[in-house]
Amino acid sequence: MILFCEYAFVSGEAQNDFAEWAVSSPDRWGSAELLASEVQPGLFVEIWRGLDEQSAERIRRERLEEHSEWREMDKWVKGGREGLRMWTFRPFDYRRPPVPPVPNGSV
Repeated sequence: MILFCEYAFVSGEAQNDFAEWAVSSPDRWGSAELLASEVQPGLFVEIWRGLDEQSAERIRRERLEEHSEWREMDKWVKGGREGLRMWTFRPFDYRRPPVPPVPNGSV
């Protein structure tokens, strides 16, 4: 499972402050891969790979909790905590045909 986080910074200065904060505690990021957009300045994504459901949910909850150390980011992110968007993804096997949906009323 992958946890995907997306956010944009309110300014270049905010992005620089975030970079200093991120570098100050590398353990905070665990297995996360941080990516900066080449096309949209100030847009960042994090990709957390190889997570089980419990780990992905723990990280997601921690990132959104009121009293988490992650709240420090709120002042730099457009929209604060609401500006942090998070999704989980599972692998999709494009080589196998999808299972047809069960018709309504049939079971």
